[in-house]
Amino acid sequence: RESVGLYCGDRLAMSGGGSSGQNFCSSNAGFSGTPLWKLKQQGQIPNHFQQVEEAKELQAKEQREEEEAAATLRVVVDAVSLGRVEYNLVRHLIVKDLRKVAARSKISLPTTGLFENKAPLQLFALFDGQSSAEGAGPMAAECCAKTLLPKLLRNMSAIPQGYENATFLKACLKKAFEDLDKEVLRNQPSIQDGCGGAVALLVGEKLFTAVCGKCELILVEAGQRRGVKQDPCKAVNMGSQQGSWSIPEDQKFLVDNGGMVFPGEGGKLMTSNPQGHTTAVSRSIGDRAWKGSMGGLPGSLKLVRSMPETRYTDISWADRHVALMLTSAPVSYIPTDQASVTISDFELKPRAASGEIASRAACAPQNGNAQCTTIVVYFVPKDDKVVQEPAAKRAKKEAESVRLRHIVVRHMETSSPFDPVRNVPVNRSPQEAEAMLRQALQELILEAKSIKLPAGKKPGAAAFQPTPKFASLCKELSECPTAQKGGGMIGDLGWLQPDELKSRFGPAFSEAVKNLNPGQWSDLATSEMGIHIFQRIA
Repeated sequence: RESVGLYCGDRLAMSGGGSSGQNFCSSNAGFSGTPLWKLKQQGQIPNHFQQVEEAKELQAKEQREEEEAAATLRVVVDAVSLGRVEYNLVRHLIVKDLRKVAARSKISLPTTGLFENKAPLQLFALFDGQSSAEGAGPMAAECCAKTLLPKLLRNMSAIPQGYENATFLKACLKKAFEDLDKEVLRNQPSIQDGCGGAVALLVGEKLFTAVCGKCELILVEAGQRRGVKQDPCKAVNMGSQQGSWSIPEDQKFLVDNGGMVFPGEGGKLMTSNPQGHTTAVSRSIGDRAWKGSMGGLPGSLKLVRSMPETRYTDISWADRHVALMLTSAPVSYIPTDQASVTISDFELKPRAASGEIASRAACAPQNGNAQCTTIVVYFVPKDDKVVQEPAAKRAKKEAESVRLRHIVVRHMETSSPFDPVRNVPVNRSPQEAEAMLRQALQELILEAKSIKLPAGKKPGAAAFQPTPKFASLCKELSECPTAQKGGGMIGDLGWLQPDELKSRFGPAFSEAVKNLNPGQWSDLATSEMGIHIFQRIA
């Protein structure tokens, strides 16, 4: 009887016949005599409004959790490429939210295991055409950079439920390199060169790395604290067990496939293929002349493979573990311990750190025709207070005006390559401008470390007056009229609202300011005016 009543009520509602039908339907009573509100209360009719509201609440809760996790596990990252960049031998990827890429690509990722609670996913990768067995070239590196994300995401989406663990994620990275090798050798017949690769995948606080060839991936660990002193940072090479014929495993693979190892120039171990070409690289992506039948060249032997060295590390965020560094092969001439010291000196300033390391490598005599690329990723110390703050309070903070002082160095690629302080045109390159400011920033950081504050005085309070070093550097280097101000106002930009920061200096400048506390120095920042370093006064 109830079903008949409901059917009749629906029929009357759809007919739209007259007011009597509408009045009958609005009475919430059918021929069964049971009111509709009673049926809803009994759960026999779903409450669609309640379901919609519950779905909205669940979605909002998931979004809050995702934002809180992202706010807690933050990184700051930048990359610099110097030397013969016009050759395009190196390609790199910086993806700070891999979940968004997956969503745009309509790829569903696992939701349990390591992926539960929508753990933040971040990816950093570098492909180097100088780490090729056949000879340097740009094409394999470019192909890998374009196809890594879809291949890796598809591999991750295929992880069976219940197996979302470290073993399967490492397998995903290995298969991604295998897929890249097949893509180059089978689907891109015009590509003859090869490349090395380094990939770092962060799943929450779990780091997965894969390295193939001569490029490097370094995990920087904090030195041990001994009382008030701390040992220098330690560099852990995540690809040290591959890429060279000195590795027993790579030697065995070579001999088993008909090759042999012999000493080359400078004592470096080499091998040769049937075509008479030699190489010191034991692993690479592409390089069809070294991949046997898979490369499609008659008479070739499979002497080089694409299998990466993979590792898994639990990251102690900004505590034991400080940063990651990915570099092209020529940068490996810089000792990793020196690079770690540079990363430690330029704390949380990835543009300055990566630029300094790449610059040193580019100046090495053996790198005259090389492209030196460095990516530096800092793990930002966790700030639980920020996460716990209400969204309204965080938004209010971000809307506050700030007071800054700065040094700007212009270059020939700015909209106005002219120094208004000295009334002369500017002919330097952006790289030269950055080098000048990196040196200035080093001096300011050293000065800040040497300043001893009176008891009870906060570091931010000391920023109200410029230091002697800043005043000297601002007069010497800055190409902004603020450098001509006197006394405590030298270099002072005054109070700036967030909108004014964006309009005058660009969104990158505004983002850099947002992460500074009073008294702190920024990383190198770019605007239409030139390259800046700035200090937040208040």
